[in-house]
Amino acid sequence: MARADLLKKLFRGYKGGDDSSFIEAAREIIDDERKKRHTVLANELSKILESGMLKPMSYSFDFDPLPKDSDKGAPLLEIRAPDKYLDDLVLSQEQCRTLLQVLEEFRQWEVLEVNALKPSHKLLFCGPPGCGKTATAEALANELGLPLLYVRFDSVVSSLLGETASNLRKVFDYASRGTWVLLFDEFDAIGRSRADTSEHGELKRVVNTFLQILDSFSGRSLVIAATNFEQSLDSALWRRFDEITRFEKPALPHIELLLKKKLGERLSPKSTYKSAAKKLEGMSHAEVERVCLDALKRSVLKGRKTVSKDDLNEAIERQEYRKQTLMKSQMDGVPMVDGD
Repeated sequence: MARADLLKKLFRGYKGGDDSSFIEAAREIIDDERKKRHTVLANELSKILESGMLKPMSYSFDFDPLPKDSDKGAPLLEIRAPDKYLDDLVLSQEQCRTLLQVLEEFRQWEVLEVNALKPSHKLLFCGPPGCGKTATAEALANELGLPLLYVRFDSVVSSLLGETASNLRKVFDYASRGTWVLLFDEFDAIGRSRADTSEHGELKRVVNTFLQILDSFSGRSLVIAATNFEQSLDSALWRRFDEITRFEKPALPHIELLLKKKLGERLSPKSTYKSAAKKLEGMSHAEVERVCLDALKRSVLKGRKTVSKDDLNEAIERQEYRKQTLMKSQMDGVPMVDGD
């Protein structure tokens, strides 16, 4: 049945109090979404219909087998069920405006398409590590009711000549068969500038391949590339993205807001969020969250319901020690990456 007829049937059933007709139309809509491979949305609608209330997404995904690297046999992709929403994040006004516009255009894809227009669906997130790029991609997936298709570069990048480009084709071929948020995290692993004389010819061919595939990709998905090293990206890649959003370390007001989101009413009355934020100035979003989590655990283990100044100070000291350890490891040549 056409979507318009289904919606009419749904509304007539609701207006006339005809439960069986309403449920039948709702199930047909769910089946229709499942056929379009909108599996997460279909599961969510099904849960609403069955229980009458929205529950967090936690599904056993039923998708086609993931593509694998021919050499190592490792999956090139990972399917994730995100658990973050935009309201869980601390974003600037400009970031919010851009992301909300992207969401609106994506949801109105058909409307734009009928008018010979395309939504902004290729995004580049850049900025220092730990500032919310990956978390924002997860939140966008959740807002759209889509699964997150996470590209595993440890499998995609191959030592075999031509295999990396082949793996990229497999990734996009798989993505074209459904609707996703497709995330290329640590995108600089394959997107380095072709003008860089230190890079070998194979990586330059990979960049060429990615450009060609991205240009021809017609899948109805949101494609997001995230990098901590945007200065190393090939200049041609920048022009391929509809929107470019930079993520910075949080300013004091954002740190204060992040503390309120993470600690709620748990901060001791003897402390203020403003004074606590000053102690965390210069940290990334991820570092602030880690400090909050450590402080919360310390207070719980001490049998207290509030987070004291001592809890926060000890958590900050632990985070500073961790940063020093990371820096020393990097100086010693041990490849360690701080999470985003």
